[in-house]
Amino acid sequence: MIWLNPLALFALAAMAAPILIHILVLRRAERFSFPTLRFLQPTRLAAIRRHLVEDVGLLAVRAAILAAAVAALAAPLIITAARRQAWERRIVRAIVVDSVGAEFEARSGTDQRRPLRPAPRSESPESQPAASAPEARGRGPAPYRTQQFTAASLQEGIRRAVAWLETAPPARRELVIVSAFAIGSVGAADVEAIPTSIGIRFERRGELPETRTISGGRVIGAGSPERPLAREVTFAGVLTSVREVATSGPPAWPIDVVHAPDAKPAVDAAKAAVLSQHVWASSPDRRARLVIGADAANGPAVAEVTPIRQAWMADAIARITRDADLNAAGARVASGLSDARFIAAPWHTVTSAADGRPLAIAAGSPSRLIVVSAAAASDLVTPLLMRSIANAIAVIPDLRRAEVVPIPDRLLREWSRPSDVPAAPRLEAAEQGLDDDRQWFWLAALFLLAIEVWMRRASAAAAFPDSVDGQAAARVS
Repeated sequence: MIWLNPLALFALAAMAAPILIHILVLRRAERFSFPTLRFLQPTRLAAIRRHLVEDVGLLAVRAAILAAAVAALAAPLIITAARRQAWERRIVRAIVVDSVGAEFEARSGTDQRRPLRPAPRSESPESQPAASAPEARGRGPAPYRTQQFTAASLQEGIRRAVAWLETAPPARRELVIVSAFAIGSVGAADVEAIPTSIGIRFERRGELPETRTISGGRVIGAGSPERPLAREVTFAGVLTSVREVATSGPPAWPIDVVHAPDAKPAVDAAKAAVLSQHVWASSPDRRARLVIGADAANGPAVAEVTPIRQAWMADAIARITRDADLNAAGARVASGLSDARFIAAPWHTVTSAADGRPLAIAAGSPSRLIVVSAAAASDLVTPLLMRSIANAIAVIPDLRRAEVVPIPDRLLREWSRPSDVPAAPRLEAAEQGLDDDRQWFWLAALFLLAIEVWMRRASAAAAFPDSVDGQAAARVS
């Protein structure tokens, strides 16, 4: 037996309430009619405190009522052989389809799914739902519950599907991933993140083109530092070619650098080094200001700093913070910023110096991202920080969706696995219709409550046998 809501068992502490009430209750002295009181010394009425349990049976029944109610609230589930067999006979299936595959199916008007069967197993075919073909072909067990998830990427669809499967009632859980499976669309890390109790099956849908040419975004190079270069990427089998074409438009360099006058040669050299390696071009509404040196940081360049209120600024700070080259170079700088103003909000540390102090910090402003660096303009940190800022504020295109090389069937078979073990019952699944055994404990609580009423009345009748007919007072007198 398992408990779907085990936290409710803490309420068993309420069983102590009847015992404490039974022992600590104050009982007033009873009045008795007596013929004469002339020879008795008058005393005050005193409360009687009972220190011993007088009716153990009645107390035990009351405690059992509370225990049964608490057990019912804890949602007990007795796992019998018949119940486990019923769980093993049904399948909860989540189907993940990427939007590219969905668009292909809509254009073609046909279902070109090709199931990938995993390696043979010693069990019978009935125990291998992951190796069965889609239910539309009339093979394989009918799913107990099915949900389809269409997402822009398989990773996003898998996360949504796994979250839905985690809340499903007990059954064998299966994740069916339908796509053309270009390389990069799904990887081993995505498969390892799926719980082992969930079966995985892959089905190819559609065919990848032999060649594909797409826009690869815009970059800034040394040949045209003030104009972006439009990239055109062509995928042809395992070969990839890139063509860059100069475009017209506003100035592309997105960083305004504030520095001391004598640092201009070093800043220009750092900028040239960055452009020689090419960086991504950002949109005109995304700009940054880099303040180099502690003296420049005390000027009006940072007077307009505010907390981060725009999403792209927060994403940019997170990207800069994850730059491994920048962090490695910053760790070689002896000391960072010592001014206490730059350690508190709204500033965020993006890299630290060897002494643990912030070497580069970032904050927002109404129109641009503000970054302050304590490194010298001639230090390696400066060009690395420029490159990191330029790439962080740009919108980098995702070229993985344009791949034309498919993931090999052999690799997909290695990632596949059957759904043999039913998922453990959960409270969420119980709320969705799982048939637990709490009703029997509620019935037991009602039965014990009836017994408690009968015992209480029987005890009262035994203590006052003549109180019912009203003749006790007459006999005393």
